[in-house]
Amino acid sequence: MKLSTPRLRLRPWTTDDLPALTSINADARVNAWLGGEALASRSAQALQSMRERLDDDGWGVLAVCDREGDLLGLAGLQRVSPSLPAAPAVEAVWRLKRGAWGAGYVVEAMRAILAAFPADSGPDEIVALVAKPNLRSAKTAQGLDFDYDPAADFLHPALHPDHPLRPHGVYRRRVRLSI
Repeated sequence: MKLSTPRLRLRPWTTDDLPALTSINADARVNAWLGGEALASRSAQALQSMRERLDDDGWGVLAVCDREGDLLGLAGLQRVSPSLPAAPAVEAVWRLKRGAWGAGYVVEAMRAILAAFPADSGPDEIVALVAKPNLRSAKTAQGLDFDYDPAADFLHPALHPDHPLRPHGVYRRRVRLSI
């Protein structure tokens, strides 16, 4: 799966992407929303998993690059972890290096990904699971036509009861019409 937009190239991951992905994941302002500094130590495992899911499903999480080929981050779709109350579902995910924030890259990338998603073989809807304090990602989800579903909010089971990111909001976007 390869996609392009006026400003971006979205492509499968290669092993050469590991240093840049690790650097993005090591940035404290990036990983603050994703479990902290341990995110960087799991970069190799995450890259391998993203590659395998793309190979197995034909869709997944893609590397987001600028037109020159520099890695800006990631965007795509993945299956929701079975340990989360929103499962089973397909989740929209995104993460960019700090220098790419605020330029509209996530919306541009996710619009291309959502348009290419095989609606006839996928679910009726896609979810975005956003830590409640992450107002920037909540706004992005809404800008991508995800509707907030407060009745589905949950406390992330992998986080300590006092962790500020434990409360999560659920945003839903219809992929195809039910008949």
